[in-house]
Amino acid sequence: QLNRTTADSELSMREEVCIMTQNTHFAEALLTAARIRKMVRNDHRNILMFFRNYLSAPADSRHAIVEQILHQLAAHFQAEEELLNGDIRHRGDRERRVVEEALLEHEEVKAMMWELQHAEADDDRALDEFFEDMMQTVQAHFVAEERDLLPAALGQGDL
Repeated sequence: QLNRTTADSELSMREEVCIMTQNTHFAEALLTAARIRKMVRNDHRNILMFFRNYLSAPADSRHAIVEQILHQLAAHFQAEEELLNGDIRHRGDRERRVVEEALLEHEEVKAMMWELQHAEADDDRALDEFFEDMMQTVQAHFVAEERDLLPAALGQGDL
C-alpha cells in the first residue's frame, strides 16, 4: 500500500504541476490582454491629442499635423489588424462580427486617409471640413473599439 500511496501522490503532484502551468499561461494571457488594452487606449489618446492640436493650430502649420495623424493612424490600424486577423477563425459568431465590423471601419477611415492625402491643397476650408468629418469618424470608431472590440477580442474582463 505504501507504493500505491506514493504513486497516487506522484500523480497528484503531476496534476498539480499541470494546473500550475495552465494557470501561469492563463496569467500570462491576462497580462498580455491588459498590455494590449493599454497600448490600444494609449494609441487612441495620442491620436485624439493630434486631432485636438490640429483644431487649435494656425492654418499654416496644420499640414504637418495631418501628416502625423495619418502616420499614427496607419501604424495603429496595422498593429490592430495583425492582432485581430491572427485568430479570427477561432472566435465565436458575436466576436467574429465585432472584429469584422471594426475591420470594415478601418477600411472606411483608410479610404478617407487616402482621399485626404490626394486632395487638392488649394481649398483649405473644404480640407478642414473633410478632416473634421474624418476626425469624428475616427473618434466614433475608437469609442466602439474600446466598448465592443477590446472585450470581444481580448476577453470580457476589464483589466
